[in-house]
Amino acid sequence: MSELKAEISLPKRLAEDVQAQVKAGWFPDLNSLVVEAVRRYLESHHGELQEQFMRQDVQWGLYGDD
Repeated sequence: MSELKAEISLPKRLAEDVQAQVKAGWFPDLNSLVVEAVRRYLESHHGELQEQFMRQDVQWGLYGDD
């Protein structure tokens, strides 16, 4: 898959902040801002996310879905 399209809902205050960033010229559009935010989040939480997923896998391996 080369691209994922998703619909998001933002709380009012966050939506206002996002619109202000785009209007100020920091991002060309909402999509660019969201892509950058997700990329930065994943980069900064890579180790945490990896560990969390491994723990979930071990938990499932030991006890199943119950």
